[in-house]
Amino acid sequence: MSTAAAVLALAFGMHAAADVLLGALIIASGAESIFAFCVGCKVFNLAMRAGLVPGTVCAECADITSRPAT
Repeated sequence: MSTAAAVLALAFGMHAAADVLLGALIIASGAESIFAFCVGCKVFNLAMRAGLVPGTVCAECADITSRPAT
């Protein structure tokens, strides 16, 4: 998100959009650190319910023992 804000501000001169992205980042990180509320987790859950993310993705993430050792 920070990189996207920097690209918008520097490369395209979209300073207002960069400020909005950075504000969203500050709010999301504050919610996580103060209230233990992960915005990314909630968005991922909504995407799964909408059918945008298949259920097998979550099963793979939940069981880390099934991953091959590197």
